[in-house]
Amino acid sequence: MNLNQLEAFCNIVEQGSISKAAKLMHLSQPALSTQIAALENQLQVKLMERTNKGIELTEAGETLLYYAKRICNLVKNLNEEIERLKNLEEEELSIGAASTIGGYALPCSIYIFQEKYSSSRIKLTIMNTEKVIEALLDRQIDIGLVESNIESNEFLSSHLTYDELVLVVPNNTSFKTKEIISLDELRTLPFIIREKGSGIRQTIEKALGEKGLNISDLNIVMEVNNIDAIKIAVESGKGVSLLPRFAVKKELRTGSLKSVKVKDISLLHPFVAITLKNKKRSLLEKKFLAFINSPKERGFC
Repeated sequence: MNLNQLEAFCNIVEQGSISKAAKLMHLSQPALSTQIAALENQLQVKLMERTNKGIELTEAGETLLYYAKRICNLVKNLNEEIERLKNLEEEELSIGAASTIGGYALPCSIYIFQEKYSSSRIKLTIMNTEKVIEALLDRQIDIGLVESNIESNEFLSSHLTYDELVLVVPNNTSFKTKEIISLDELRTLPFIIREKGSGIRQTIEKALGEKGLNISDLNIVMEVNNIDAIKIAVESGKGVSLLPRFAVKKELRTGSLKSVKVKDISLLHPFVAITLKNKKRSLLEKKFLAFINSPKERGFC
């Protein structure tokens, strides 16, 4: 098995047929078919069936596709990293950050850091915690900033700070006199929640679990993968939500949203920096990690 065979296999799946993939790769159809036949012989399994509509993957083919994509992506990232090492004077730092840190805390920090290190170039990608971890494992990013405590031998992690999830409700007559509610009351309210894989959802799951409850005990009316969209839905009276205080500071200050305390539940929300344990850190990466771990320097928004 070699990289060319894996790339050929991925291209066939993406294009939906051997003929289209052969044209894309500037190969003859028989030459491409020979590569796939060799791959099937090496693995001793059938990877795909040819149908009138194109190709259809077998179960073994689906499994190979999952790993082949990852391997090809790793090789692509390896080549890009080698190129970066050849051009150290153009050093770039790629950061993947979970929604709250990336969208509401980190922009000010990056501005301060780049004022201090004007030659640095920082690329920030915002995604949920699960996607940040995947991107770090695939070496698509250098540093991950997540909203969950990570226990893995593959990472080095440092705790940055805690935020707090607050129950945000529409600032209307229904909640005008409400300042505190019980957990039982919360379970009756229409609840808007983040998607699976988000650190916010993990914090909620952990807090509920400590009370012998789970997500399904909430009256979930909507699942949304964007904090701003959740805030708009709450402001419009479509439900309530638990969101980090960092993300709702402006709305609480202007009064477009209101916060209500939930009794007898801990909703501390961690901010954590993670890097790969077995990856050599660049000078820029070391500088940024030292900066972001310093409460006096980092200047979260």
